[in-house]
Amino acid sequence: MEDIVEAVTSLYKQGDWKTIVANYRSHPQRNKVLWVFPTEENFEFIANCMVQLNCETILSIGCGSGLLEWMITEATGYHVSGIEVDGAWWRCKYAPPTFIPIIFTAQKLDEAIITLLGSSSQIALLFCYFNNGPAFKEYLDKFVGKVLIIIGPADGKGVHTDPRPFGDVSEEWILHDSQEVETSKDYIAVYYRK
Repeated sequence: MEDIVEAVTSLYKQGDWKTIVANYRSHPQRNKVLWVFPTEENFEFIANCMVQLNCETILSIGCGSGLLEWMITEATGYHVSGIEVDGAWWRCKYAPPTFIPIIFTAQKLDEAIITLLGSSSQIALLFCYFNNGPAFKEYLDKFVGKVLIIIGPADGKGVHTDPRPFGDVSEEWILHDSQEVETSKDYIAVYYRK
């Protein structure tokens, strides 16, 4: 069987996000590189929401390898930065490859990250398959932007995330729009701040 990490890395080096999206969404080892594989239609949805809500860039919290973030940038033209904890892991020889430059932080938010979260109202904050409710709330408390994107499983998929796409944000946030990722029971939910 083809090694998905090698195949995706090769396509990344060629700038071929479309083949990654088209060919690896059903691969049995897909979770080695990404938890959710948006379609071209999903990327168009994200781009349209960014236009409608007047956002210029995306900051992804818990970006992992950054593959999703790289594909969003390539597909939409919107720059996506990524934040991840445990820089020692991501720099060691056993870690998977990374696809974007990653900003590392400690478990507790440091001043540089707090400054970044408060730097512009034109930033959308992205959480994809995030699983730390208290950290999610801490990021939102420091965030001055007006757009929040949550990608993850809907009820009934049998997978837990915190936050979930629906039901885990405060009344301060209004659902702008949502879209299912194919028929996967994964959703992209886009919120704006009241």
